[in-house]
Amino acid sequence: TCATTIRWGHLSHVYTHLQQFEPQTGLRHPALVILHGSGGAVSFWLNRLAPRLLDAGVAAYAPHYFDKTGTERATAEMIFDGRHFHQWLNAVEDAVGYVAARPAVDSNRIGVLGISLGGFLAVALATQDSRVRALVEVSGGVPHGWESRITSAMPATLALHGAQDSVVPVSEALKLQQLLAEQRVPNQVEILPGEGHWFSSAAQMQMLLLMKHL
Repeated sequence: TCATTIRWGHLSHVYTHLQQFEPQTGLRHPALVILHGSGGAVSFWLNRLAPRLLDAGVAAYAPHYFDKTGTERATAEMIFDGRHFHQWLNAVEDAVGYVAARPAVDSNRIGVLGISLGGFLAVALATQDSRVRALVEVSGGVPHGWESRITSAMPATLALHGAQDSVVPVSEALKLQQLLAEQRVPNQVEILPGEGHWFSSAAQMQMLLLMKHL
């Protein structure tokens, strides 16, 4: 793992950490930006996904977007206060800019994977950043009030949700599916039987297999 510190913005002087894995081939590769959930567990998903992504020739990047607000763990109050979410989204958008400029990255092949809170951020990002060419949303959904921003310009989307999720209801995945279908955006929504908010190892493997087809 190579930890990189980069500056978000020219005026705020706020630094955000970003962890990255890049194939060492000297060629340009597709990239996946991985967005953690409200617990801030960046390494949990990155360490599980990065080795398999590297084997497939995909670079992986995980921004610590909570650094933007000095947050360690997001509470419901923070998520819905109308301030933190937008600041985190700005940090994520800056991270995509950093990734697109990397010599190892094909800037026309950038995808975003978001888990839980990261899933909501990934959907929000995909509504406004054309650099995102593929979206994988896990245990999240469409941010409240953003429904009208789902347009035909959205990238191809894969959404996965546990049928027994008691944190974010399955209805969020179904709402995303309906909105994408109305705009004729290519999408695949998988409701995983027996899975809760945090996927089992078997479900994580299923996610990786499905991602290969996106």
